[in-house]
Amino acid sequence: MHRKDEELVKAARDGDESAWEAITLKYQNLLFSIPRRAGLGRDLASDVLQEVFTTLYIKLDLLEKPEFLRAWLITTTKHKTIHLIARETRGRPRSIDDDEADPAFEIADGAPLADDVIIRLERERQIEEAFTHIDDRCRRLLMMLYLDSDKVPYAEIAESLGIPLGSIGPTRARCLEKLIKFIPE
Repeated sequence: MHRKDEELVKAARDGDESAWEAITLKYQNLLFSIPRRAGLGRDLASDVLQEVFTTLYIKLDLLEKPEFLRAWLITTTKHKTIHLIARETRGRPRSIDDDEADPAFEIADGAPLADDVIIRLERERQIEEAFTHIDDRCRRLLMMLYLDSDKVPYAEIAESLGIPLGSIGPTRARCLEKLIKFIPE
């Protein structure tokens, strides 16, 4: 079971190294995507990530609302990315013709923007969390229908769950209703 951010922050404040590890593992991919989507290479993106976690370590006791750790980390990563880009481009001579070649006018990556990725990842996390609140039968049914890489035939689902083949649809609808109740809007 995943620990909530506020629990992790409290444990990290108390010197729990496993809490630090949990925080970095939980957020490193998300945070690394921000400078990468801004066009920074792996090394510079890693530098940003290192600065963010160092800043978190220094300011951990100053976080007034640990439940907003995720938002704080994202905002800090965006600011550090912007500062690094400004620092890297400072002092370069500019001319009107430079605008056409300016990397700021190019999309560094055709993948979704960091904000879109953040929203998608947050939604996935909410769904994962909701799955922990529904009963085992519903969890198994929904996983077989939607999450298994191979499409499981209805007959196999019915046999596995011990329910009539014709009740899969109505059971699925009830299970989805249960799941939705635990997903914030």
